[in-house]
Amino acid sequence: MKEFYKNISDALAMLDGLEQDLNIRHLTPNELKVFYTIIIRSYHNNNGSNISDIVENSGMSRSTVYKTLKKLSAEGIIHLSQSDEDGRESLVLLNS
Repeated sequence: MKEFYKNISDALAMLDGLEQDLNIRHLTPNELKVFYTIIIRSYHNNNGSNISDIVENSGMSRSTVYKTLKKLSAEGIIHLSQSDEDGRESLVLLNS
C-alpha cells in the first residue's frame, strides 16, 4: 500500500510541475477540470469539442461550463467558434 501512495504522490508532483510550466496554477479547480476535459476531448477530436460534450464529460453544470469557457477564452487558452454542422452549437479549440 505504501507503493500506491508513493505513486500517487509522484503523479501529483508531476501534475503540479506541469501546471507551473503551463502557467495555469492560478486556475480554480472548476477551471482546471474544464481545461483537462477539453484536452482529453481534443486528443480524440482535432476539430474541436462542442460544449455539450464538455458538459457531459466534465460532469459539471452547463452554466458552470459556459462561465468557465468564457474565462478561459478571455485568457487566450481556448478559442470558441460556431459549429459548421449546427449553428446553435459552439466548438472549443485549444490555442497553440
